[in-house]
Amino acid sequence: MAFLTAPDGIRLHYQVEGSGPPLVLHLGAGCDSELWRAAGHLEPLAKSHRCILFDHRGHGQSDRPRGAESNHINRYVGDVAALLDHLGLERAAFWGYSNGSSVGLKVAQEYPTRIAALVGDGMSETTPEQIAQIVARRVPEFREYGWEGLINRFNEREPDGVPNWMKERIRATDIQQFIDWLLAWPDWKWSEWESLPHVVAPTFLVAGELEDPEDETGKAAALMPNGTRLRVPGQGHINAFIKSSLVLPQVTAFLTEHAR
Repeated sequence: MAFLTAPDGIRLHYQVEGSGPPLVLHLGAGCDSELWRAAGHLEPLAKSHRCILFDHRGHGQSDRPRGAESNHINRYVGDVAALLDHLGLERAAFWGYSNGSSVGLKVAQEYPTRIAALVGDGMSETTPEQIAQIVARRVPEFREYGWEGLINRFNEREPDGVPNWMKERIRATDIQQFIDWLLAWPDWKWSEWESLPHVVAPTFLVAGELEDPEDETGKAAALMPNGTRLRVPGQGHINAFIKSSLVLPQVTAFLTEHAR
């Protein structure tokens, strides 16, 4: 059991497996860091990388701070910097899934010398107006129904459905943590899209074809100094990640080239 203390006193859990260049594995809303193992990513990655499975605040065995201020993206970015400091790492590669890709982009923008390579999985472009609409619509839904509305939408958007084991992992996550993240979102004063030209680390963006029908991810990669993208055919937000055979070979090749 390994923990560190964040700058605001929150206790954060992590595990380290494998050897080689360090790689931080950071999820988004829902699930704990063991999802990397369950999805089949960890065992192959650990053969060539020192994998740092990170339970970001509110997830897994980390503390669950309440309120929007404690769940602002700046807190998550500060937590990653604290994790690198705690492990004595000047730099590491970073793979972020879903909301974790936003954290990775902001870390890479604010700490350009500390991110050797960045993988952003499932990122989407949202305007301030869209953010306000999402928060106004989804927060009441999550308060009343928990994760079920989101899980049902995933079922509708994934041709192969979402495996029951994945649904249970999502349900096991504290829904209030995601609500607090949503409530903090309008106050980020930072945009993923506007950050793209300023992120100099080699970056590999991944998106399922069904979650990104207009290939916004391709446009995002084109805005970056060192960006490329992978479009996963016939898959949505969940299965483009947990079907590791569709993504892991390309991510591994990218990390082998850039995460040294």
